[in-house]
Amino acid sequence: MPTISNPQAEQKKTSAEAGAHARWLSLKKPLWFAISALLFALVFFGLQGYMEYEARVTLAITLAVIVLWVLEPIPFSMTAVLVLFLLPMSGAVSTDLILSGFASPAIFLIVAGMMIASAVEQTPLGQRLAYQLLYWLGEKKGGVLAGIILIPQVMAFFIPAAAVRTAMLLPIVFSIAAILGVQAGDVRGKKLMMGVVVGCGVSGTAVLPAAIGNVITVDLINTYLHTHVTYVDWLVLALPMWILLLPACWWILYRSFPVSEPMPSGLKEKMRELIAELGPISSREKRLMAILAGVCLMWAMEGVHGWPPVIPALIGAVLMGWPGIKVADWNRILDVKFAPLVMLGVTLSLGRALYETGVTDYLSRWMENDLTLSLFSNPALAVLTVAVLTQLIHKVTSNVSTAVIATVPVVVALAAHAPNAPALLLAFVAGLTCLYGFILVVETIPGVMVHGTGWVTQQDFFLPGFWLTLVTTGLTYLMALTWWKWLGYY
Repeated sequence: MPTISNPQAEQKKTSAEAGAHARWLSLKKPLWFAISALLFALVFFGLQGYMEYEARVTLAITLAVIVLWVLEPIPFSMTAVLVLFLLPMSGAVSTDLILSGFASPAIFLIVAGMMIASAVEQTPLGQRLAYQLLYWLGEKKGGVLAGIILIPQVMAFFIPAAAVRTAMLLPIVFSIAAILGVQAGDVRGKKLMMGVVVGCGVSGTAVLPAAIGNVITVDLINTYLHTHVTYVDWLVLALPMWILLLPACWWILYRSFPVSEPMPSGLKEKMRELIAELGPISSREKRLMAILAGVCLMWAMEGVHGWPPVIPALIGAVLMGWPGIKVADWNRILDVKFAPLVMLGVTLSLGRALYETGVTDYLSRWMENDLTLSLFSNPALAVLTVAVLTQLIHKVTSNVSTAVIATVPVVVALAAHAPNAPALLLAFVAGLTCLYGFILVVETIPGVMVHGTGWVTQQDFFLPGFWLTLVTTGLTYLMALTWWKWLGYY
């Protein structure tokens, strides 16, 4: 018997569902704030007999803002600003200390990176690179996916921000999808978009300025261990890992989204047309490439001239707008986003506050037991332990910067109490692992940006994310057994 629909009943049901959803949204934010406040109270009053006041209030505020960062009832940057006045008002730290992160070279390195990225965006150089790679690889089996993964790896050397690399790559991928006749919801479309997530996610592996997480990690290492990690140090440590990750990422994505797809035809011709539309490489692009090459060379020669990475980056940004050289409009170069800088400055300051108030010492003593000391005393097992621990923490701290600030200080403190523990290497591993958040959408900025296109769902992250997490953890352990040992880090 045919079913008779009742439009009025369906409309009432839809209205009821919409009303319930609206009521949930109105209750959700107050609930998140209540959870944050409750956690603050539990830590502050519950640890009254175990911690000094300064350490206790610093830890309570830190955990409360981490909850806000994870649940996001207000923007990340607004939560960060809360830290700027809550810690000094509580008397836990001085105003100078909580603002000290904004005086870090790391802040100006990100500023300079955004300026360079803005200049590159004003030229067709990024598009030319993408089109050329796809021209070479596009008609090979899995070649489009390989091209999408490789493009941000090259961009990482001259665009030090994963969000900017993602923003530049997405329009190119949409163009490719249109050429191939791929629609939103297609398996091929999911594969291409996950290529953007993973490609941009791993692109910061070996290039120090290419990820804010790297910059924060180095600042914490330099502060806690009183050492100096250079651009070349990071590159040498991470390069083999980076090289091995790329084919592994391609293979996992290729197998995670199986589809009987014909070899793309006409893509090479279309790329040739697009390259032709851009015309020959202009003198402006040549000047830009020369400046970018010079910046990378100065980064690589840090051990010779002694300048931190921020100095070459600022030199490059100025040259890009300099009269007579000018490759981009200076006013547009200066148009950088303030929110990431607030987030970075606060996380740097928070890391220093945790150290100065003794929170990291308390946490390490609480976590110190025979099993922990045994694991940390064996360098290779310590690396594996830190990688696994960081992945677990990253699942509940959805921002890379937050994950770094939640893991690196504790790892350094634990390493200080374990004999033979390679503190610098373990801090590096914790920071590096924070880049590899592939299971949940919210773990990385590229994941959030790609998910926002509507082409992928959280469900699409689970299978490739699980295997990528296993592979990155396994490769980290392999590096500990071989490369890092050979380099003498333990």
